[in-house]
Amino acid sequence: MPSRVIDEYSMNYSTYGTATLQVEPAQLVKMVGVSFANNLLVLHLSDGRALQLQMGNYPWLRWLTQATPEERAQWEIVPSGGGIWWPALDDGIELQPLLDINSLLHTSEELPHIG
Repeated sequence: MPSRVIDEYSMNYSTYGTATLQVEPAQLVKMVGVSFANNLLVLHLSDGRALQLQMGNYPWLRWLTQATPEERAQWEIVPSGGGIWWPALDDGIELQPLLDINSLLHTSEELPHIG
């Protein structure tokens, strides 16, 4: 009797009976904007959320606290939407580590940086 290899990627939820789970395609959250209010950095996300970070509370944002208002205003969203880059400061912030609350507890200078 020939053996049959099942490709896990070709199977669907109804392969072995009635469909029991409907899965919506994953929507990736992206950054859509940045704003500042005093020492508060606000990262606006594509799903309507806003991440608010007191810059003085995170050592890895020291470079941004030392920037002038003009330098802070010159930001770009990276092409993937997964980060913000400040060309004049040659530094940036990645979104994914910020979505994981545990990463905010670290004091590493390198953790959420792009550059």
